[in-house]
Amino acid sequence: MAIKEMDRASVIQRLSEPSDGVLEMLGVGRELWIRESGDSLIERLRAEDSPPPTAAILSNSRTSDLAETVWQRIEQHQGQQFYTARRLPVTYQVEGNGIWFFRDGRRIERKATRSQVEEAISRCPLRSTTEIKDLIDFAYLYAILMDRRIRGNDW
Repeated sequence: MAIKEMDRASVIQRLSEPSDGVLEMLGVGRELWIRESGDSLIERLRAEDSPPPTAAILSNSRTSDLAETVWQRIEQHQGQQFYTARRLPVTYQVEGNGIWFFRDGRRIERKATRSQVEEAISRCPLRSTTEIKDLIDFAYLYAILMDRRIRGNDW
């Protein structure tokens, strides 16, 4: 009987205490993580194609043709070594509509999307990395876009 009274007393005490909104949220959203872990979600979000920063990208066919030509060159030269403006070696791998960059054999955990690459192409020729610093992996994008193998004679 004493245990039941103690349990009853603790329940009454808890009910009379002011509630903590954060603690009340414990367990909310648990069903969101059943199919996919948090780490997997973050990797997927980093890798997905996001809308380009400006709406007017590739508005004419000449620019679109140039972007396609440059993208084909990017695909042809994946795995080869390129150098950043600071002369750091970098390689890359095209996967779907994006590029994974590698430094010292390790993958950079952000995927530069094709729309980001096309935005950078629309700004070429580039004088420095700061002209594309609003884009993902801008130093690496600059390294490949300003290399003769990728730019050809286009800029």
